Amino acid sequence: MLKQKSLWLLIVLIVAFWGAYRLYSESEPVSPGDRQNVVREERELDNGSERGTDLMDVELTLQYLGHAAFLLQVGDTRFLMDPYDPHCGYGKLELEADYVTVSHEHMDHNYIAAVPGAKPIKGLSPDGLGWEEVSITLGGVKIFTVPTYHDDAAGKLRGRNAIFVFDTGEMRLVHLGDLGHRLSPEHLEKLVPVDVLLIPVGGHYTIDSAEAWNIIAEMQPKIVIPMHYRTDATRNWPIAPLADFLKDVDVEVREQKDTLVTLNREDMPPEMEVWVMKIANPVENK
Repeated sequence: MLKQKSLWLLIVLIVAFWGAYRLYSESEPVSPGDRQNVVREERELDNGSERGTDLMDVELTLQYLGHAAFLLQVGDTRFLMDPYDPHCGYGKLELEADYVTVSHEHMDHNYIAAVPGAKPIKGLSPDGLGWEEVSITLGGVKIFTVPTYHDDAAGKLRGRNAIFVFDTGEMRLVHLGDLGHRLSPEHLEKLVPVDVLLIPVGGHYTIDSAEAWNIIAEMQPKIVIPMHYRTDATRNWPIAPLADFLKDVDVEVREQKDTLVTLNREDMPPEMEVWVMKIANPVENK
């Protein structure tokens, strides 16, 4: 009986091995080069889900809403940056947006209630004591943050700040938020090259005009747009007016007659320019 069971077991093993051999021999062989191509394609698919689309034919528009608030539109996607509370002096923001970016949790930068239907993207943790690692693609735009501080004492005075970068593949716009210190070589490596730089210049809460010009010299953007300076709306704030930043400027300054500007690669100035944006909120002119 034992011999019969052994014989049947041997027959089953022979049949199994033969079937496996036939299956392998009839299948299409894959060379090492083919395997590398498959791996490469899989990686490209994975990376493609993280990268922004190269939006060469899509128009970018930028509107200045006062203080550090801007509305950026890329194609059909609208990004509201650093919206302010209505009590800041500029009044209530009445607009529509798909996403709201917040550089830090202060009332003149984090009023996401301005657009209730928009999805917030915050640069700091809910308690404001840490940074969020933002790296996403929305509407073909790659958005990422660079962690910085609101002061020159590693956040001991005013906390943390997140720089927001908007990259279409064709153009890169950087919003510095309430940056309070010079940038390190590590910061610059992540940020440059820059096409459009939105930079605070009023001092006291942020870098002042002299520090701003040092950073501009290091980043070498094509277009510099100053923000976070004193206006009629913030006349009681201890920040400097725009005139202090524009004093003794050795680059061309272009006063924008409209609140909305169009940005594209073809129209980038050959040399650096400062664009003074007209503020959309009429409260500023009162």
